[in-house]
Amino acid sequence: MVRTVSQDYLHSMRFHVSCTDNDQADRYLAGGGADVGTPHAGFSAVSTPEASLEAVEYKEGNFIYTRKFPGVPTVSDITMSRGVAKLDTSFWAWMQSAIEGGPIAGTGTYRQDIHISHYHRDEFLKGGPDQQIVDLGVGGNIKAARIYHCLEAFPIRHKVAADLDATASEVSVMELDVAMEYFQIEEPV
Repeated sequence: MVRTVSQDYLHSMRFHVSCTDNDQADRYLAGGGADVGTPHAGFSAVSTPEASLEAVEYKEGNFIYTRKFPGVPTVSDITMSRGVAKLDTSFWAWMQSAIEGGPIAGTGTYRQDIHISHYHRDEFLKGGPDQQIVDLGVGGNIKAARIYHCLEAFPIRHKVAADLDATASEVSVMELDVAMEYFQIEEPV
């Protein structure tokens, strides 16, 4: 039996990540090299944001029990991974601009807004399972089912490549941990 879209769960492997600064330019996650704005390597894994509240207890007067109130919210960091590609130093450029505390080569601020778009199976596989539509970017023709907007983000850890091992056969993967101030969830209609 075919499931309706409202009951179709979001699968974790259909996503696209972009990043914008004050000029609405995607400088640091785009892939670097001569073709800034054109991805050289897609993300293999991206963790989604997580929010938490700590309960704050307060003893009031002669009440026996303490009262609990929501405390200061905290937002977790996200980790992004992708294969190391030739001429792609965009993660390092972003990390370097955060280390130095300013923009790199006049391209804006090191704080960025990261947008993680998550797609439904039905929209992603139009025309059958063998005909995937791959244009998921900003000008793409597929609507995301959910978008996580990670705002005021900046890098806090960058692993430039996998550990070097001459006997390994896997693709070298670089990682970037990003801290953010807050996030919003958008569910386009």
